[in-house]
Amino acid sequence: MKTKYKFLFLLLFASLTANAQSINMRFSTQFYSWERADSINADSRTSHIRGYQNLLLDVQKNKWGFNTLIQTEEDVINKVDKGFNYRFYNLYLKGSNLFNVLDLKLGRQYLFSGVGRGAIDGLNLKLKAGNKKEYQFTVYGGALTPGDYEIREYPSLSDNYIFGGIFSFYGIRDFNASLSYINKHSKPEAYNAERFDDSLFTVKNVVVDIASPSDQLIGMDFNYSYKQKHFFYGKAYYDINNNVFYKGEFNANVSLNKDLRLTAFYEYREPQISYNTIFWTFSHKQYQEAGGGLDYTLKNGINIYGKVSDVIYTDDNSLKIQVGFNHPSYGLSYTKYTGYAGESDGAYGYFYRELVRSKLSANLGISYSSYNIGDYSSEKENAVSGSLGFTFRPVPRFSVDLQGQFITNKIYKYDTRFLLGLNFWLFKKY
Repeated sequence: MKTKYKFLFLLLFASLTANAQSINMRFSTQFYSWERADSINADSRTSHIRGYQNLLLDVQKNKWGFNTLIQTEEDVINKVDKGFNYRFYNLYLKGSNLFNVLDLKLGRQYLFSGVGRGAIDGLNLKLKAGNKKEYQFTVYGGALTPGDYEIREYPSLSDNYIFGGIFSFYGIRDFNASLSYINKHSKPEAYNAERFDDSLFTVKNVVVDIASPSDQLIGMDFNYSYKQKHFFYGKAYYDINNNVFYKGEFNANVSLNKDLRLTAFYEYREPQISYNTIFWTFSHKQYQEAGGGLDYTLKNGINIYGKVSDVIYTDDNSLKIQVGFNHPSYGLSYTKYTGYAGESDGAYGYFYRELVRSKLSANLGISYSSYNIGDYSSEKENAVSGSLGFTFRPVPRFSVDLQGQFITNKIYKYDTRFLLGLNFWLFKKY
């Protein structure tokens, strides 16, 4: 299965590339260095360099296309894990507006379909109906993508599958709504473990084979904008298997005048736990959060904002306060938590400046936090982190990033890391 899957998409890629009308590619590679101390012998230290590569490729030919997003990583100095890993986040064939009514995706893809979210290896079909295609029906199904995003053998499809759909309506100006459904089963891999066999505490090795946990969810989402000035969004999600309303949300963003905006929101959250998993043995409760804020934009482009929200638990609450200002080139923010979630204060500032027009730029960021670790300590702990970086772009399609990072806190007295990145972008239309 693994070899056939790779070979099939290799043929599709080669065919589309050879006859492509457009090719869009982004490639980047980063090298990250750090030093690690041994957890047993503090005087023993090892230096590490790890490389990361990302490739995004989109090939188009008429109504058909091929899309992939790949990441590889390897240890250049001193192996940490396997030494090399790869991930296929996207790997699908797509057809757009086929027969003027149908969109198709076949392969590895990420779902954004109301309650249906997650990576699947399968088929996604969207049917558009109505005079202005205001009615849209999407159905999807397939195997769940492995958690490591590799291409390998799948578990039995009866224990590892996902299917669902979403109906979306766009028939009213500035308003859209959707109703979605998902059914998912994901069986964990069996493993060996030592267990007591009798009252004499004799130990034996057993195979732990857990049943396939299931999720069956339904949800509704809506968006509305009034005169392109006031925006409203809401959602309501329900767990069918557990007979629980587990998520509700409403957001409003209202323009009081040209430069002043008011934001208000309310959220309800119940932990969404699969139907037949061991996590139901732990106690859990829902919580609510309500808040709002104001932001004002000055004539020079600086946006000043303030937000406050209250997280409401069964017997307690926690307050969150945020104030600050931001600009494309600089900004400063302050955040405070108090109450049940603990006491903490944090500040973050950033600065960006173009040193040579369209060629060289610099960026600086620094953060500070002071926090109390619940009932474990009466004293507050402090943490400081920061970064300084430069981006050099000799030509529009190529750039070099160099960044230094540091952090100091209770655990790390002084930790420094360095990142070197190379980025290349190509767009070709034939």
